[in-house]
Amino acid sequence: MIQDSRVERYLEVGDRLVRKGKFKTATAVYSRYADTCVAERCMEKARACVGTNPVQALKALAEVERLVGASGEGRRLMAEAYTELGQPEIAQRYLDTV
Repeated sequence: MIQDSRVERYLEVGDRLVRKGKFKTATAVYSRYADTCVAERCMEKARACVGTNPVQALKALAEVERLVGASGEGRRLMAEAYTELGQPEIAQRYLDTV
């Protein structure tokens, strides 16, 4: 399980909604928790391979953005990956959005 208090908050809120009988809303919250967990693992993968396998890092970062949206760290890692791939113009576009 993720040990980040911001992420764990999803579980707390979902549990509270279940206790109140708001199952549909609780399901949405739990789904968001699952997306966040997967996104964190993808971000870890991207951090680990951005210098050695930038294509894999870009795939992982695309999944992060799909699941939870763009982040400053994700944009910086994308820029680093594109720099590794010899694409400084594309890298600069990502840095300009940070």
